[in-house]
Formats: sequence, structure tokens, C-alpha cells
Amino acid sequence: MTSVNLLVIGGGPAGLSAAAMFSRLRRSCLIYDSGSYRNATTLHSHTISGYEGVDPAIYRQTLRGQLKDWYSEKTEWRKGKIVSLLKVEGGEGGFEAIDEEGREIKAKKVILATGVKDRLPDIPGMAEQWGRRVIHCIFCHGTETAKHPFAFLYTKANAPMNAKMVEKMLTMWTGLDHEPRYILANGIDVDTEEGRKDAGFEKYHDLVQQKGYKYITSAITSVKEDISISTSALEITFGTTHPPISVHSMLVFPEKITPSTDAEPLLTENFLQAPLGAMGIIAPPKPGRWEGTGVPFRIGDDPRTEVRGLFWAGNSGCATGNVTVSVAQGQLAGAMAGDELGHDELMSDIHANHNGVQ
Repeated sequence: MTSVNLLVIGGGPAGLSAAAMFSRLRRSCLIYDSGSYRNATTLHSHTISGYEGVDPAIYRQTLRGQLKDWYSEKTEWRKGKIVSLLKVEGGEGGFEAIDEEGREIKAKKVILATGVKDRLPDIPGMAEQWGRRVIHCIFCHGTETAKHPFAFLYTKANAPMNAKMVEKMLTMWTGLDHEPRYILANGIDVDTEEGRKDAGFEKYHDLVQQKGYKYITSAITSVKEDISISTSALEITFGTTHPPISVHSMLVFPEKITPSTDAEPLLTENFLQAPLGAMGIIAPPKPGRWEGTGVPFRIGDDPRTEVRGLFWAGNSGCATGNVTVSVAQGQLAGAMAGDELGHDELMSDIHANHNGVQ
């Protein structure tokens, strides 16, 4: 059995940053990296200071290399999956984990940097283009689409959030000067009041027409990258109900977000002592749940959970965070895990001294 002070589950930016922060304390740390990443299909990342446009795989490789160069005396990175994770009750407490090879790990603290999974509309070709020409965020991918044909997709499954997405289309994306601009309703009839409500255009239907957006209400049958032209493009087909269109990219919001495939079996309500929150994220602790160590004043989200010694970092607890936000959340989780570990040891020393144990 391997015994460590901290087990980090997840080898993306959040997990690697958490490990780096904790390693500054010269405490033993073990990172498990399953090799599954939310942005695995993405070729370029943006708004990472000093790494603008970097391939996410290169960025992760850089972080792993720095961990090895600076902290290998106390920190180990392993390629693999954790398949079992349990809280140990009584005795020294902590956690026990088992990896896919049957190796056992005992850890005093655990950080879950396990990410989430985007569940996309069930349209052929959508998953293959996710993070490339099917995008979800202007800051992550949108700017490079400027002055090109572009499409915004609104599906019935996203009806509860479509109105907010339409509003963001009108407030955030107008500076990109797309021409033409398509609104794809994917089978929703926006000529009816109910259809406009489902698609999110109840309030803005007349305005978007005045601004020159082109509605296509036919259901999409496929999306694929067309590399036959010099700049390549996304071809969107609608069967026989509408001619195909060609755009640079298409904005799509996932119809559901869940814990990552590798983490989902671990994140049970029984283990977390709380149900998962919206978008499949690890829920924060109830107010006043923990005394003693805590988040430094106004520094960010509380990375603790309902389970003492268990922390989250990155998209596992904040599904909308980009790489930079995830790095910051990882650092905070690493620092607080170290602080809580030291606090536990201090309380143990005080108790031992009080009982006359040297």
C-alpha cells in the first residue's frame, strides 16, 4: 500500500496546479491522471497568461514536466484511474483508494479534480467537432470566428436556458461581425408563440430579424468539417427540408453536463454526503459546516466539501470555469488541503501534550 499526505485524482490543469501548490509544503503527494480531459479535442487554448493559443496537451505536458523538475522528491504522477475511493471512519481516518491495477493508496487528504462531461445534442458529427468548429464560449474559441459565417444552435432540450443564451448572443457576440449569421432552431417552429418560448426568442424575435439574423427551423441531420475549400468550414445539413449551409463554426451549449465518465462511479451521494449540484458538480459544504481552517478573505470559492479532508478543484466543482480559473481553484484547494493537514497535526500534538505524551 502507498501512503501519502495528499491524493489528487485528475491530471488536468486543476489537478496539476493543486499538486504543485501542495508540493511547496514538501509533503507527499500522489497524482492520478486517467488521460481523459474535457478539452481533449481542442487544438488551442486562450486567455492563459503567457500561453496564448497553446495546445492544451502541450500545456499539460509543461505542467507535468515542472512538477517532475521541481517536486519529484515528494510528488509522484501516475497514469491510471482510481476505481474505488472510500472515507475511513475511526482510527487515523483519511481515505483509501484502489486503482485499476489493484494498487491500494491510503491518503490523509483527497482533491477531486475529475472534471465533467459535456452531453451534446444527438446529431451525427457533433461530438467529433466539439471544441473545434462546434464551440460553446466566445472567450475560449469565439474570437477566431470573427468576420466569417456563423451559426447559433438552440435546441428544445435547452429550453430553460435558451432565453439567456439568446441574450448573450445579442450582448457578447455582436462585435465579431459574423456575416451571415444563422439561428438554427433544430425543429422548433419559431413562428408560433410556444416555439419562440422554447427557442428563447419570445422577447427578441422581432429584434433578431431586424438585425439580419437568418432563421432555419429545419432539424439538423449532420455536421461535418468540409476541407475541400482552402480555409475549411463546417457543413450543416438538414435532410431534404433545407439546403445545406457552410459556416466557419457553430455555437452549441451542452444539453446536459455530468461528472466525467471515470469519476461518476466514485461521486455517489453516500460518499459525498450530499447530492451533486447543478451541472453535475460537487456541492459546496453547508454554511458553518467547518470551523478552524477556511478560505482566506475574498480569495475565491470554498474548495471543501461536506466530507472533512475531501476537496474539489476545477470543473468538478465549477463546470463553467476555463483553464485559468481551474488553475486558481487548484492552487486554492492545494493550499487548503495543506492547511487542514497541518491543523490536524497541531491538534494531535496539543492533545498528546495535554495527556503527557512526549
